[in-house]
Amino acid sequence: MTPTQPYTNPGRIVRVAFAVATILFAVAGYLAHDARLYVASGAFAVLWTLWDLVWDHVVAPFGEWVAVTLLQGGADGPPPNTRPTLEDTIRLLESHLASDETAPHVKIQAAIRLEEIYRTVKKRPDRASDVVRRISQRFPDAAELARFHTRDEEGGVDG
Repeated sequence: MTPTQPYTNPGRIVRVAFAVATILFAVAGYLAHDARLYVASGAFAVLWTLWDLVWDHVVAPFGEWVAVTLLQGGADGPPPNTRPTLEDTIRLLESHLASDETAPHVKIQAAIRLEEIYRTVKKRPDRASDVVRRISQRFPDAAELARFHTRDEEGGVDG
């Protein structure tokens, strides 16, 4: 922590200002033998205490509420991790293959990704071969699928 870092909090800045004013007026009252300076010192001490109470019980909680509710998306905190799981990805890719409205290039890319998932992550070469076979039947001239045909000829999808 750098020496100036504690003084970047607004609550601490005001607290330090009231503390310095309290001490300075108390010392000045002692040196000048003037009761008015002691009263000013006491007033700053009361303001210091009130500021701490207001900051701790009103300003800081309100600021936290604003930060959580308005800036982070709700009183429950930030939204949960919305990254799709592997199963979500498989369902999405399978739905691309099953849909009649999906463009051919999207189906081919979905089949390639699905084959990779089944072969490398799920360790299901039979499912990977099935995906390639299905998409090759629908699009036999697809250049993207040529590498799978050469692998089949060399000894299988995972060979």
